[in-house]
Amino acid sequence: MEEPPRLVRSGLVLFLSRMVSVVTGLAFTIMITRNVPDVEYGVWTNVTNDVVAYFTLLSNVVPFWIIRFFARGYKDSARTGVCANLLLGVISASIYVLIVPFLLPLLHISSDYLPVYLLASIHVIEIYLVSAFQPILRVAKIETLGYGLLLEEIVRVGLGYWFIMHMGMGLQGAMLALICAFLVQVMVYVYIGRENLRGRIEWVYVKEWVKGSTANLYNIVGYRVAAFAPIMLIIVCGEEVGLKARAFYGASYQVASVINYATFLVFALYPRLLMRRDPKDVSESFKLLFMFVLPMMAGVIAFADSFLVILGKRVIKGELVDYSVAAPILRLLAPSMLALTVSQVLNSIIFGAEKFDLEARIPLKKLVRSKIFAVFTLPYIKALIVLPALYFVLSTFNVNLAVDSVQQAVAASFYFVQLLLAAEIILLIVRVILTRRMITFPFPWKNLLKYSLASTIMAVFLLLIDHPTKISTVLLYTVIAGAIYFAILLAIDEDARFLFKSILEEIKCILKVRS
Repeated sequence: MEEPPRLVRSGLVLFLSRMVSVVTGLAFTIMITRNVPDVEYGVWTNVTNDVVAYFTLLSNVVPFWIIRFFARGYKDSARTGVCANLLLGVISASIYVLIVPFLLPLLHISSDYLPVYLLASIHVIEIYLVSAFQPILRVAKIETLGYGLLLEEIVRVGLGYWFIMHMGMGLQGAMLALICAFLVQVMVYVYIGRENLRGRIEWVYVKEWVKGSTANLYNIVGYRVAAFAPIMLIIVCGEEVGLKARAFYGASYQVASVINYATFLVFALYPRLLMRRDPKDVSESFKLLFMFVLPMMAGVIAFADSFLVILGKRVIKGELVDYSVAAPILRLLAPSMLALTVSQVLNSIIFGAEKFDLEARIPLKKLVRSKIFAVFTLPYIKALIVLPALYFVLSTFNVNLAVDSVQQAVAASFYFVQLLLAAEIILLIVRVILTRRMITFPFPWKNLLKYSLASTIMAVFLLLIDHPTKISTVLLYTVIAGAIYFAILLAIDEDARFLFKSILEEIKCILKVRS
């Protein structure tokens, strides 16, 4: 069996690539928000985050099993998985093209935006392909996932500038840039993973995956049911208020999702647990995770208005667009994202510890009785918490009797995020209970307290200074705040000093390999 991916090195490369993607992703978002009305940005988030997601339901069904088979030495699972996922992608995109013209009237969205929605069918196929290659490279060459992501982000920003800013193509230009960037990413992954694609297609594996996909579909449908909440904002509140609410939530999520990037620091934990089970990996993963995720959450809460105002505060088509009004939404979304991030790490522990499919067979009875299936059930609990309550609030109270459409939209999104936070906390507690006794490891409580202290001091600094509105100044203060955090942490935490020495050694190793 191959050596498992290195925890610190792979985490460093993937996290740094994600941090670079924060800047490029922000640049791409700013190109859109500063060149289209907030209603059109609501359309953008609807097509890319809501509608497309329902037609990529199956994109992670096969990859879930690819990583488990491939990590355990079944090499033909790579070629088999890519071909199977490509076929699913083509079928899903075809269904999408047939349905989407009839879907827009139901969502109260003008048919003028139909070309943008139709273009997204190409992106559907790309998502299936990227999803198929990720588990293969996560085991074989995990750092290359970061390189592919960086190239995709650079291409997206470059083409976005040309299509949106230079040619004035609006949402169509944004979609073209996204499609071209993902195409480049797919080509990079095909080239890097070409050695692993030289096996044969094992239909026996496909048969087992189809059997196991019953549970996967159960899980994915649950996620999509829970993810109906942003669409409910549009349906219940109407086109103008609903799309504005979706835009404010989308802008806040764009910033808060940076917190979730910390999961890439421990992205190697899952394949490592599949290949060999070591409790030390779990402890080190939590140290690494909390070292970064706590200051990121604190910074987002303290600097929420500045992070949002750089997305745009200007008159577009005769209407003032100001995303800083969504600051309360972002501040509440930050701890929700923290809970989600920790939950995803706990998922990796649960999935990595289960052994019912060691022999390349998926006994459905054992799968249903496993804790994996219990995790698959959690999205339904989330939907039960969020959807009925959100519908009741939006329809009964008419969004707090706000005066204008902006206030209504902010209030609607704020109600949604409140429910989302409650749901994520409940699900986090359930996952903690499920993880007990699967792997015994010492939780780094002392480190957590030190990270919290340093994060609090950093947040106080951000709260005391005047909050800037220029992109360069916001980024400068963000870097200064990060420096303050790590300076304090290195002074009070021995494990942090040791970890940074390890990171420096990993960087030296990477540079030696590249030279």
